[in-house]
Amino acid sequence: HWFHMFSADIISMPDKWEYPWFAAWDLAFHSTALAFVDPEFAADQLALMLLERYQHPNGQLPAYEWNFDDVNPPVHAWAALFNYRLNRGSLGNQAIPFLKRTFNSLLANHTWWLNRKDRDGRNLFEGGFLGLDNIGVFDRSSPLPTGGYIEQADGTAWMAFYSQNMLDLALEIALVDPTYEDMAIKFYEHVMSIAAASNRTSTHDSLWDEEDGFYYDVLRVPGQFNTRLKVRSLVGLLPLCAVSV
Repeated sequence: HWFHMFSADIISMPDKWEYPWFAAWDLAFHSTALAFVDPEFAADQLALMLLERYQHPNGQLPAYEWNFDDVNPPVHAWAALFNYRLNRGSLGNQAIPFLKRTFNSLLANHTWWLNRKDRDGRNLFEGGFLGLDNIGVFDRSSPLPTGGYIEQADGTAWMAFYSQNMLDLALEIALVDPTYEDMAIKFYEHVMSIAAASNRTSTHDSLWDEEDGFYYDVLRVPGQFNTRLKVRSLVGLLPLCAVSV
């Protein structure tokens, strides 16, 4: 039970206390494991959260059943791409339709992130809790004790990763449907914009700290001060995940 409490961000544990329950990004990770043994079921699980009964009309995906409005890292595109590349042969004629349905549903979710979690249009993202326990000095989903808001190194990295996955999905689809080429260009531009914003080195309040060689969250209190939150945790390592070949 102790293990379950501190690993809820990694895997849903089938104990008597709270089973079954869902978390959006847990489901995506589970689907990558299921892809090795039952690719059709894995695809169905990924499609589940994108159904109109679960995805909000504004594009948001529910995080988990006790707080739909919380935010999980956006890994559905990555999981769909993983399943497709692993099983395009066995998925057969459903492979490309599966990619298209997933991509088109995630377009709304990606736009929701852009509109709701980048308040100043700087390509630096918030997000709040983001599914990882015990990596922040306070609850990032709650109002900050100082006021203001946080530009998150991990939230920004997840959006770079998300944009890379959408780029890769668009490229895969464009091989058989050239109308998706423009979407690939769109997401390439998103990747470059987020990377440029994340790696600014000329200011004291950028995510990247040149002296420390590490990424930090930045606390912004408009009209008062901006400062890096110099806590070395997984927050500063997640930009390493935002890599695509």
